[in-house]
Amino acid sequence: MTVMIVAVVWQVFTRFVLQDPSAFTDELSRYLLIWIGVLGGAYTYAIKRHLALELLAPRLSHKGQLVLGIIINLIIIAFAAVAFIYGGTALVTNTLKHGQISPGIVIGGHHLLIGYVYVVVPLTGYIISYFGTVDIISSVLSLVNKEDRVAAEGYSK
Repeated sequence: MTVMIVAVVWQVFTRFVLQDPSAFTDELSRYLLIWIGVLGGAYTYAIKRHLALELLAPRLSHKGQLVLGIIINLIIIAFAAVAFIYGGTALVTNTLKHGQISPGIVIGGHHLLIGYVYVVVPLTGYIISYFGTVDIISSVLSLVNKEDRVAAEGYSK
């Protein structure tokens, strides 16, 4: 985020003070915004602060909420696998194969290949899938442990 702020400030400075806008910072800030937005979505999902419509969950028992959470996480993982991992990998592969370049960003005498900017898409899919899997495991363990406690309490009486 800091790099993007510095890039935008430099862009404004070069455009309005030096009267010679920097193409490098314009493109860099765009690509960083993509990365921040997509990874921010994955982070929001990981800390469970994403947008949710809670119409059904409050009406369910604790066990029902855990089961609903598992189902929702399975759907999210399936979407992440298809859209982000599969689709993102195809996007990266195709743009690298066709050699699409960033005209303003040159590293070591070579233009940045846009495919490297798009790597964030499958990366985000893996992050979302990881945290969804962790949440499912946590819910399953919570269900199993509660059933074990109930069985143990019933046995001891």
